[in-house]
Amino acid sequence: MFQAQRLSFAELSRRLQEYEHTHGFSTIEFYRRFESGELGDAETWLRWAGLYHLYLTSMPVQQAL
Repeated sequence: MFQAQRLSFAELSRRLQEYEHTHGFSTIEFYRRFESGELGDAETWLRWAGLYHLYLTSMPVQQAL
């Protein structure tokens, strides 16, 4: 069952860095490849895409603080 979590902006950034380290490419490169359909829809890619979406939508709030 899915369980929602609250993540700080720092934790969100750290998790994105973990994906980058594990898979050997940047989040920006990942998202380009994911959006083009090159990577498929494995759970790992869906989670990474979700975290990146949260990062992008949280960034303006973080910058305003």
